[in-house]
Amino acid sequence: MIDTLSIARDLSNAGVDPKQAEAHATVIAFAVEKQHGDVATKEFVRSEINATETRLIRWLVGTIFTATGITIASIVAFLAVIQS
Repeated sequence: MIDTLSIARDLSNAGVDPKQAEAHATVIAFAVEKQHGDVATKEFVRSEINATETRLIRWLVGTIFTATGITIASIVAFLAVIQS
């Protein structure tokens, strides 16, 4: 968060009209907050990484079970063909 009072005070001390100093400080604070408003926080990034890891693990487990099922079905079908 931007300290607009400090900015306005510094501008006034530098010779800028107090009303103009307040306006400048408000505009600076708005611009900085607008620019940094879309920046992701560490907590957000960590939660996204955790969610992605969870989805990846679920996909991997599902793929392993599917591959195992296909392998077993293939072996059973192969054995059935050999025995007939």
